[in-house]
Amino acid sequence: MKRRGFIKTGLATMAAGASSHPAFAEIIVPMEDNVTQSEMAQFINEMDISMDRIFHSGGKYLKNLIPDTPTETEQNFLKSSLRSLLLIGNFGELSIKGQMHPWMQKRILYSAAEVNHSVATSFDILKDMSDDYKENIKSALIDNPGLGDSILETLNLEARAIGVPAARRRQMRIMGKRIVRRMRHSPEMLIDEYVNKAEKLLLASNSDEALEQLLRMQMGENYSTRVSEAESAAIQWEKLNIPEVPIGYNPIINDQNTYEASRDLKTKKGLRLLGIGFILTAIGWLSFAIADFNMFGAVIGITIGPILILAALIILLIRAVTSKN
Repeated sequence: MKRRGFIKTGLATMAAGASSHPAFAEIIVPMEDNVTQSEMAQFINEMDISMDRIFHSGGKYLKNLIPDTPTETEQNFLKSSLRSLLLIGNFGELSIKGQMHPWMQKRILYSAAEVNHSVATSFDILKDMSDDYKENIKSALIDNPGLGDSILETLNLEARAIGVPAARRRQMRIMGKRIVRRMRHSPEMLIDEYVNKAEKLLLASNSDEALEQLLRMQMGENYSTRVSEAESAAIQWEKLNIPEVPIGYNPIINDQNTYEASRDLKTKKGLRLLGIGFILTAIGWLSFAIADFNMFGAVIGITIGPILILAALIILLIRAVTSKN
């Protein structure tokens, strides 16, 4: 089938699929500074359900777009990428008090290996692309003007199906359109830009101490304030003696030493590209994100991880769609 005909058929199939697979209700992220235990319990339960749904049935709409069944490795990368974007996006929207909730902290550590795998693999995909491969991406987007929109709409349907809020899906679509537009013009310029930014960041944050110094430089006077707020919030939760609850999803990428590995940022470039540091306080190790750290913030510094994931997903889907045409 010619590429243009395939895109047209794929869009029609997705439209039919959208009516046959109802989406989850949108996850409500409590962003208030005075978030309560009951609000956090509801939010985390909704997030766990979505994370589990990706594990068991993520990729329904992508199957309508891609002519061949993805390999297990490809499926694992797709699902872990969607879960990483969901987890980190939700984490970034929470207030500091919400971020420091013990159940949220537990999930960040539990999923650290998976998040690291998603970002690090995305970085390697971009870094290792050959010149011929970049030229093929450009040609595919020029030959089929609707290809980029088809892929972005598929990702939007996947996100909608797991409850990602409409506002964040719009952010993903806007960033995706920018990535597609630049790839249509020059994949090499886009990829080289992000790979260079990522390599500079990895060099500047090659240890726990270096990452903390980088955070201090980027945040300025806000750094100490944010650390104090995080410590205060953690102490507030600790005083409530919140009971342990099981995590409602299984890991896709498993690491038996996740907790220790997550603390060793030298070997975890994915976590460093997401800006997840660990700060030793009076009550133990606390994960901590910088101000304004959300899923698709400014394309600088430690917000680059999600951008790498989205760019790699788009590139892989372009290859998958056009492989049999």
